[in-house]
Amino acid sequence: MTSDLPAPSTYTPLLALPWWDTIGPFLTALVDDVSAELGVAPRSLYSFLTPFVLWCWQTKALDLDRQTMFRRSRIESFVINGMPGLSRGTKNTVRGKLLRVSEVIVTELPTTPLHGIGRSTTTPPYNAKQRAELYSWSRTRGTDAGRRDAAVLLALGFGAGLATRELLAVRRRDVADDGSTVRVRDARRRTVPVDDQWQAVLQRALDEHDPDDWAFRPGRHSASSGQVADFVRRTATDLDIRPARMRSTWLCQRLEQDIAVDALLAQSGLQTYAALDRYRSFLPVS
Repeated sequence: MTSDLPAPSTYTPLLALPWWDTIGPFLTALVDDVSAELGVAPRSLYSFLTPFVLWCWQTKALDLDRQTMFRRSRIESFVINGMPGLSRGTKNTVRGKLLRVSEVIVTELPTTPLHGIGRSTTTPPYNAKQRAELYSWSRTRGTDAGRRDAAVLLALGFGAGLATRELLAVRRRDVADDGSTVRVRDARRRTVPVDDQWQAVLQRALDEHDPDDWAFRPGRHSASSGQVADFVRRTATDLDIRPARMRSTWLCQRLEQDIAVDALLAQSGLQTYAALDRYRSFLPVS
């Protein structure tokens, strides 16, 4: 009895199906050679080799030539320009796999240095209308506890620019009695001044907290990712409420105020001037 199924090494990715008659034989031969050299299953190579070869041939108009395609500079260009929307971690993984293939098939020594893969697109700040909507949302929660936690969330986000993990780790004892400063105790230890307009909000919201209570959602047993998102989800709102955007707003407002860069680095926990420069494209904040 014979089988009509294709051989195990036969593979036709949907991504490249319209052009498979052209690039398929090249890819199949490449995969067969590389898999034998690397000692891996042929099918495991197609997922990253197919989009790379398709990009080189279709977008860059390169001949189907191994030596030309798998130069280090070409791989760098693909990772930067040919993988939009993918995370930095995914890009690093794909680059590493492509470089390993390059080491096997390219005969000339690489001369192009590797560059760091930049962070994902900087989170945009809230504009004035959006900030007003969030403030209204915080004041219209159905319970005292809900209004309190919403107020703390906005005060630590808009008022102190804390990242999500930092915000979740703040206890009552970390906030000055008058709400003027908040201490951050994680790896980026620092004391952050709270914006004047948020100090009274924070002070009132924490008025009945015990020193060891979490500032946001007291009664939690721990600080873990997802607790802010869970709180927002329970309010059944369509608003985009994220500490990352509050922090971006806080940073942009300080850049507009011409606060000394070194002071802003210290307050924000950022390490480099380049990290701050990423936010300048959003100025002025509406």
